[in-house]
Amino acid sequence: MKVTYNSGMKGGISLLRIRAAAAAVLLCVVAVLLSLGMIGRVDALQLQSRSLTVGDVTAGAVTRHTFKFSYRATGVPVGSLMFEYCKSPLIEVACEAPDGMNASSAVLTQQVGEGGYFVLTAQTNRIILTRAPSLPPTVNPSSYVFDNIQNPTGSVGTFYVRITTHGSTDATGNYIDFGSVVNSTTQGVQVSGEVPPYLKFCVGVVITGDCATAEGNLVDLGTLTTSQVSSGSSQMMVATNADFGLVIGMYGTTLTSGNNIIPALANPTVSAPGNAQFGINLRDNSNPDVGEDPNGEGIVAPAPKYNIPNRYAFESGDTVAVSDDATDTRKLTVSYIANIPPGQAPGVYTATLTYICTATF
Repeated sequence: MKVTYNSGMKGGISLLRIRAAAAAVLLCVVAVLLSLGMIGRVDALQLQSRSLTVGDVTAGAVTRHTFKFSYRATGVPVGSLMFEYCKSPLIEVACEAPDGMNASSAVLTQQVGEGGYFVLTAQTNRIILTRAPSLPPTVNPSSYVFDNIQNPTGSVGTFYVRITTHGSTDATGNYIDFGSVVNSTTQGVQVSGEVPPYLKFCVGVVITGDCATAEGNLVDLGTLTTSQVSSGSSQMMVATNADFGLVIGMYGTTLTSGNNIIPALANPTVSAPGNAQFGINLRDNSNPDVGEDPNGEGIVAPAPKYNIPNRYAFESGDTVAVSDDATDTRKLTVSYIANIPPGQAPGVYTATLTYICTATF
């Protein structure tokens, strides 16, 4: 385009039109630049390596929630963290609390990495941690452990937690970094079973295996003389799962024949042929050679009065063996001795003893 500068009207009009056109082009460029400035945006950085571990994933359980993530090196001091439980992970969507969610009693029990926080507020679906925003985060990875959080209850399934970092101390204003984590609750599976209480107890002259092998109910002491002790034995087997164990009691009479009796030993006493004696114990004895010590994996033990080798006693109603706790199978051997003095009336002397085992559940 050729422009002439003269005083003529035509040249002046041409110059005016060129300047107006140039101004229009300039305004258009400015408008484009302003438009670009309106749609351009610098987003906050996302927290890295994010995770949420739930101690008990049962819906409605009060449990531990552990958050782990790494801060981004933004160089901006962080004064607060916000953990917000929502039905959507998108920070652009208004947060709707999962049904039944309750974090109002949350307690910060551990923080590793970037620390110095304490709970500023704990609400139904929001926890805010605060600290003095003195330095930008530098320690990674970091983790934060909360106890006493109740999982969502109303709908079993997925829930999200939005995590944001803030320069303020109360999680207000723009966030610096952000990110979401996901977890899910499940319906608890209950597994139940019953262990019935049991008491196993049997008595026989001989028990070679379990209670099914118990045989005999007559202990024959033979012929009683003044010069030699007479002896014999029987056995008992016992087991129980009773919390407070068991007691075995002995009931009956000493040896009698009509109105004639052989007196029982009230206290543990050695065998003395030629004297009137009837007694028992639950130990392995050498005088006379009779009996066995308790055996088996159980913990039942003879009562003190009947737990002395070569000492015998008898009193109806006495406890002869006891366990203070549940016990595995235990076999006990009862030893009997009888001695008579000169002049003991002849006859067949018998004693009927009954052993009763009582378990305490």
